[in-house]
Amino acid sequence: MRYQKLLFGSLALTLSASALGHGLINEPASRNWICGAVTKPDQAEPGSICAEAFEGDFNGGYQFMSVLTHSLGRKGVSPLPDNVCGFDSSTWDGGPTPWDKPLDWPTHSVSAGPLTISWDIAWGPHFDDTEEFVYYITREDFEYQVGEPLRWSDFEEEPFCDLTGYDDTNPGATPNIIPRRDLVWFDTVCELPERSGRHVIYGEWGRNYFTFERFHGCIDVEYDGGDNGGGISAPVANVSASPSDSLFIGAGTITLSAAASQGDNLSYAWSVDASDSSLYALSSTSGSQTTLTLDEPSSQDDVVVRVQVSNSAGNSTASFAFTHAPEGGDTNWVNLGALTDEARELDSGDQVQLRLVTTGGSDIYLPDTPFEVSEGSADAWTLSFAQAFNAEADDVAIGVLNSDGDVEPAASATANRIYALAPSAYSGAFLQVESDSDNGNGSGGSDDLSCEYVISSDWGAGFVADIVVTNNSGQTVNGWSASWSYGGNTEITNGWNADISGSNPYSATPLDWNASIPAGESVSFGFQGTGSAGNPQVDCE
Repeated sequence: MRYQKLLFGSLALTLSASALGHGLINEPASRNWICGAVTKPDQAEPGSICAEAFEGDFNGGYQFMSVLTHSLGRKGVSPLPDNVCGFDSSTWDGGPTPWDKPLDWPTHSVSAGPLTISWDIAWGPHFDDTEEFVYYITREDFEYQVGEPLRWSDFEEEPFCDLTGYDDTNPGATPNIIPRRDLVWFDTVCELPERSGRHVIYGEWGRNYFTFERFHGCIDVEYDGGDNGGGISAPVANVSASPSDSLFIGAGTITLSAAASQGDNLSYAWSVDASDSSLYALSSTSGSQTTLTLDEPSSQDDVVVRVQVSNSAGNSTASFAFTHAPEGGDTNWVNLGALTDEARELDSGDQVQLRLVTTGGSDIYLPDTPFEVSEGSADAWTLSFAQAFNAEADDVAIGVLNSDGDVEPAASATANRIYALAPSAYSGAFLQVESDSDNGNGSGGSDDLSCEYVISSDWGAGFVADIVVTNNSGQTVNGWSASWSYGGNTEITNGWNADISGSNPYSATPLDWNASIPAGESVSFGFQGTGSAGNPQVDCE
């Protein structure tokens, strides 16, 4: 079947649903961990670094886990993007993220030698298709200048830590990549080179060719012996809760304290992550103690309260996680998020499935046979798909939770949510739509090659898309091309990972590094445009 794949949906504990997985560096804390995961835009104190970071892009600050591209990253992209820390992230339409701003970011005290860098992937726990982690550091003569954006010339050309070839079926083969399933993150062990003073580490988490997702981030560090710490030891965060039960039922309060954290001259930043953040309020976001007030939930949800403890030598994060359930146990449902975050019109003949991500990071697709849309209005197809899905699924349901604790599909573009039976075997869910070529959409080409058009971001007046070129033959293909066109006044404004030419129709040819495609593998290139993202047929040869 020739098809165009559109991906949108929801994920537990996230506010963005445009990507298949999410993750960021939590230890030592990256910029988007400090300002984003811990300090949300509505919690940033006026005049603070986080307030400065979010200025001009308040909503973007909530997408801290979505600094991603569909590319081969620093080692494979040429020319390199304008923005270092966000790598011209797809979520920001190729522009700068809040974490690309040249601010006086907090630093972590480090020393040359072994360094463990951890990635929290709880927002999309994909262990099975992780491939590599890569880290670069600024040059020895680098001098950080507030107000001066980072440039690639500030960094060494070669990574100081290049961890490749991870295979989740045999994790011991790459001992410096350690899957921490208990914490839902990866530890990576690197040898930090000699430096003095202030420097920046740029890192990437790369998933394999099934997704081509790559997540990016920057860590600001101060080598021991510099004056940043002033002889103060780096803090160690500690959080306690009362009550400390892993299950909290109904409305009430939880008292949390970080007073047992280690370090001098500490400051504190508290935050809450939940599928429905409106149910939770903190009495203080900056004290050593805080009280979390919880409203009565309609369904079960997993909640994480984090505290970031900081001083001039660095920062440290600790968290308290619990399950929040309704009073009386009338429902056994866990809220995984909205089926769709915005109204989406589909075409008759489009095929729809839900991709469920298990807590172990594997994918399950339901229904087994994709649901075929007959009526594509936003209210109609969501109702009919939810009804068909619920008739087949055993431990997941789509709809609106009623007062009796039942999930009922609704004729609504955005009201339907995805619920899993507790204890949930899933960490998140995504809607996947395939548009059949009978609608004039999709991909075409030779028997050896196929092309797939993937919309990674669409905001109405513009979009970001990728085209994935797959070698279906049994031998390496050397050289390829792709061509497509749009209706209306859609125009491509810039692109990456290919030479893109023309003016509707458009064509693309490879760069030197991605001209060859091994048997059974793929390469991708992307572009940004104005107007409608459309559903173009892509031909490749």
